[in-house]
Amino acid sequence: MTKMWFKELIFGALLLSVNGLAKDVKDTDVSLLSNEIELWTRSDYETELFLEMIESLKIPTELQNSDWKSFKAEKSAAICTICRGTLQAYIKLRRNGASEENIKSKIIKLCVLLNIQTERVCRGVIELNLPIILYIVDSRPNLDAATICGVVLESKFCPLNNSDFEWSIDINNSNPIIIENETQELMKVLQLSDLHYDPLYEPNGNSNCGEPVCCRVGQNKTGVTSLAGYWGDYKSCDTPWHAIVDAFKHIKDTHQDIDFIYFTGDVIDHGVWETSREGNIQSLVKIYDKIHDTFTNTTIYPILGNHEPNPLNQFAPKTITQDYLTTNWLYNLVADLWIRYGWLPESTRSTILEGGYYTVTPRKGFRIIALNSNVCYCYNWWLWYHPKDPDNQLQWLLNVLLEAEKNNEFVHILSHIPANSNSCLNTWKREYLRIIDRFSHLIKAEFNGHTHNDELAIFYNFADEGKNVAWNGGSITSYTRLNPNYKIYTVNCSNYAVTDYQNWMYDLSSANKDIHTRPTWYESYSFKAEYGLSDLSVKSLSNWLSVAVENGTLLDKYYKNFYKEAKPSLEAACDLNCKKEYLYRIVVKSKTKLCDNSLKV
Repeated sequence: MTKMWFKELIFGALLLSVNGLAKDVKDTDVSLLSNEIELWTRSDYETELFLEMIESLKIPTELQNSDWKSFKAEKSAAICTICRGTLQAYIKLRRNGASEENIKSKIIKLCVLLNIQTERVCRGVIELNLPIILYIVDSRPNLDAATICGVVLESKFCPLNNSDFEWSIDINNSNPIIIENETQELMKVLQLSDLHYDPLYEPNGNSNCGEPVCCRVGQNKTGVTSLAGYWGDYKSCDTPWHAIVDAFKHIKDTHQDIDFIYFTGDVIDHGVWETSREGNIQSLVKIYDKIHDTFTNTTIYPILGNHEPNPLNQFAPKTITQDYLTTNWLYNLVADLWIRYGWLPESTRSTILEGGYYTVTPRKGFRIIALNSNVCYCYNWWLWYHPKDPDNQLQWLLNVLLEAEKNNEFVHILSHIPANSNSCLNTWKREYLRIIDRFSHLIKAEFNGHTHNDELAIFYNFADEGKNVAWNGGSITSYTRLNPNYKIYTVNCSNYAVTDYQNWMYDLSSANKDIHTRPTWYESYSFKAEYGLSDLSVKSLSNWLSVAVENGTLLDKYYKNFYKEAKPSLEAACDLNCKKEYLYRIVVKSKTKLCDNSLKV
């Protein structure tokens, strides 16, 4: 999920200032800031200027969980300055012989001084991530602060100007016709996404704990007034085990005709400061075992979420084999589990071990491609180490699609990070969209997770023609201010296009009123019926989008569904112009060298 990720940064965490930025911070000289931090780190002496800077940059507690990635203009430029100044200081110190312990203790202290998080959270996140960051800094002598900040904050206010990050995939532009199958057969696909199982969830625990995730054992304090619900909580809380079991049982009992299950990632909770490899393995095995035991006769096609590795977001290249750095343990684990359950054939093992991706052909004329798009995430520090097509995944995708085209196969693509995310490295996103555009005639649907919201994305080419659609599965977790949901898609087997879907959910507030009764799941809407569409083709969806952006009724419906009818989210003030922003994010366009979300429909 995109919210609150600043707390997961190490050096990056120090650049956050949100609305607490002083008006003149944008004019702060990078070198001056860097010198002050370096002096303080070396001598522990706090100059008057240093104290003034800390005071001006300190984050108001109520804004600690804000989505800093969305800041624009002066705030964005100021954050970039702080990022560069801080990193410049610590990179210089490291290359001049500063020890990991010295750097770690100072960054923890600075994290607390800036009120980024509590000392406990600052320490946990930094101890988990710092070894990776220092390894990369030590291995890349030319890596500088401007490059790192450009990756993490990539925007016109914090540009990434490094030729190592400018690369392309060689794409053949031929576009042969794919012949549809002559059949009236339909199939049903269940999409599950973003479970975020929290083994420490505590009903009646503290749901307003002041940490990145609450409702956990050990967070109760004297005088707690906000108690965690039994089935979950609208605040920053993840999912208890019994709520996951209930969701699986409800789906199994209600939908007897599911052909396939797409599980689009994120098993692990948001306790990003206290995860461990052992704990992640335990949760992954427990969840996958439960899915397998519940849906015994149904094939599941799973992918990795950004929370699955430890620390989260970190997908190291296969060549990184040191035990404290490698991601190979995760790839080996899921390859063994997914193949042992019978979900995937043995032939998928090689690419899962290469980078967590695979392809299968469950039916003649139909191919599923499962990607690990987490490698493009700007919080994956390994992008600094190996920026070009991590794990050769996009080149592999191109080759697989060429084979699918040759074999007259239609395609579904599964990936956790959506292509309309502003947190995917722009070069990776641009090349991915070039590939999608080239094979749009055979890619009939994409399925994403990560955002927890009920939304979709429409991909447009350089000529502003709608070419593809990606559906987001939402989430089982209620994190944050959302109701749990899943989706059932109807797919036309003549070309494997989605013809409709039903969204299923329950109201968390109502469920928590009676802990002795299971939640009341219900079908909240059918997409076609909800929006008055005859079909879900790209053309129909593009026409709907053009109408909806000027139609108050449709805007209200999409806004309500985006937040899955959760009252705590819908109570926030949002006028028609505000609601239009939720439609604008549907549009994914390529107009320049870099991909961006257009604000024009």
